[in-house]
Formats: sequence, structure tokens, C-alpha cells
Amino acid sequence: MESHQTESSQDLRDKTDKTLEDEREKTDEHLEQKTQEVEEKTNEKLRSIRLATDTARESQREEVDLAKEQQCELTGILPTRLDEKLLVQEREGSDKSQAVERGEEDRARAEERVQKQLIAETEALLEKERKNTNSALLEERVHIDQELITRDHFLAIVSHDLKNSIVAISIAAGLIRKRLSRDAVDAVSIFNHLGGIEQAAEGMDRMISDLLDVERMAHNQLKLKPENIDCCALLQECVDLFAPIVSSKSFSMTIHTSTEPIFANIDHDRILQVLSNLIGNSLKFTPNGGTIELSVRKQETQVEISVTDNGPGIAEEAKVQIFERFSQLTMNDRRGLGLGLFIAKWIVETHKGRMWVTSELGKGSRFSFTLPLTASI
Repeated sequence: MESHQTESSQDLRDKTDKTLEDEREKTDEHLEQKTQEVEEKTNEKLRSIRLATDTARESQREEVDLAKEQQCELTGILPTRLDEKLLVQEREGSDKSQAVERGEEDRARAEERVQKQLIAETEALLEKERKNTNSALLEERVHIDQELITRDHFLAIVSHDLKNSIVAISIAAGLIRKRLSRDAVDAVSIFNHLGGIEQAAEGMDRMISDLLDVERMAHNQLKLKPENIDCCALLQECVDLFAPIVSSKSFSMTIHTSTEPIFANIDHDRILQVLSNLIGNSLKFTPNGGTIELSVRKQETQVEISVTDNGPGIAEEAKVQIFERFSQLTMNDRRGLGLGLFIAKWIVETHKGRMWVTSELGKGSRFSFTLPLTASI
């Protein structure tokens, strides 16, 4: 299947290249034809000018010869003196005709140069556009190749993680069956196995939910349900939600809020999802016994919420990468699919807010995001 898809993709690229090449050849032929047409038009114009000039000269000479004969008959002036006078007139007329001819030729040549210059500028513009097209096409193909590699890697990771969860559930269920088949039932052991099943199921549910969210985001179908929510109460809800996990890891979690409620027009469940992701990451990457601080403060028309930990911190070059889709797929210490922060950032930005991180290696991280106090979602 993969080989067939690769061949089809290559066939499409070859077809695109051939189409571009054919179109460019046609364009080049058209421009060359236009140049030839300009030259032929100029040459034809010059031939017409010269023919008209020659005709005018011939007519003028005939008039001079006729005038000479008439003048001789009427005045009886000697031909030599008359020839000199008429020759001067003829030269003046010839010079005038020649000047007119040269002026017409100069105008025709000038017009030809202008048209050729326009064609040359068109060719230069086309060459520039071709280079830009080639560059954009190459960049797009590299991006597509990277997307395909990432997709294949991603599918392998998802399949592996889901299979691991299924295997864990299967093993735990088998052990419970085995325990129940005995005369003496070990309740503690069974509860532990049930906890493992629940944990594996929660992981699968979270993974599938993230995948569905990304799919909805891609089709602009992830809708918000805004309501007037007290952000201070929302942080307290997070503390209560994570209390069992925080206690089991010997973490300390504190809240810094104002004495007055801070209301914002937000989707309660989605912002809770954002906070849960940030708190979950702090718990995941910070060693046992660490500290997590939640804070909320009002800033003119916005509310700023932060989650701070004293974990290992984030390298400078990774601060942008961590908000990208599948960011953890390339990490040696991979924990999850790398969709959480990508989705969290999207949710915040859909609320017309923004998200960022400040961090220093060895000193912890602070993830912050803003939400409009009177959001128009």
C-alpha cells in the first residue's frame, strides 16, 4: 500500500513538472513570436516609409524636369543656368524628404525598442515568478514529505500506545479472573488490578479525545460554549481535581488570586482542559516533591492565568516547538503524542487570548495565557 501511494505521489509530481515545463515552453515561444512580430512590423513600416519617400522623390524629379522644359520654352533661358537653379530646388526637396524619412525611421525604431523592452521586462518578471514557483513547489514538497513521515511515525506511535493500553487491560483482567477463581480472594490485589485497568482506559480515552479535537480543529468544528465564569473559582476547581495526584507525589500546590472574583466569558470545560494539561505536564516532568503555583490576575481588559513549576525547565530552542503538533514524537524521552499544548494554545487563541512560556533550564517553567474579560467568541 505504501509503495503504491509513493508511486502515485511521484507520478503526480512528474505530471505537475511536465505541465509546468510545457506551459513555460509555450510562454517562451509566445514571447519569441511577439519579438519577431515587432521586428517584422518595424521592418514593414520602414519599407513603407522608404517606398513613400522614393515615390515622393520620383514625383519631385518629374515635376522639376517638367518645369525645366516649360521654363526653357517660355523664357528662352540657357539650359545650364536653368539646370543649376532647378538642381538647387531638387536638392532642397530631396533633403526635406530625407529628413522626413529619417524622422519616421527614428520613431519606428524607438517604438520597436519600447516594445522589445516591454517584452524583456515580461521575460524577466516571468523568470522571477518561475524561480518563486520552483522554490514554493520545492518547499511544499519538502513539507508534504515531512508530513508523510510524521504521519507514518505518528500512526506507529498511536498504534503502539493503544496496543500497550489494551495489553495492560487484558493482563489485568486475566489476573483478576485468576484471583477470583481461587478460594481466597485478595481484595487489595484485585483493586490494584482494577486501578491499572482504569488508568489504561483513561489514557486511551485521553488519546482518542485529543485526536478527535485535532480533527475537529482541522475542519473548524471545535465549537466553544462561553458563559460567565469566575476564574478564581476555576483555579480552585483544578486544585481539588488534582489533589489526590498531588498528594501521592508529595507535591505542593498553591493558588495566588485576588480577593474579588475575576469573571470572563469563557467555555468552562475547554479552559479547564487547558489548565489540566498545564498542571498535568508539571506533574509529569517535575520530580516528586516539586511545587506548582497557580495564579490569576486582572489586567485592564484581560485576565492572565499562569501555571508555574520548579521542574527541569525547557531549552530555548524548544520553546516554540512544544506548541507544535506532535512535538514529542521526535523527543527521546517521549511522554504522550505531543498534542496537549497544541490543542491548549488553539483553545486559548479561539477565545481571542494568547499563550506563551518563560523557562530556564534547571529552574522550572511558567506557562501563561490571557483571556479577554469581555470576550467576543
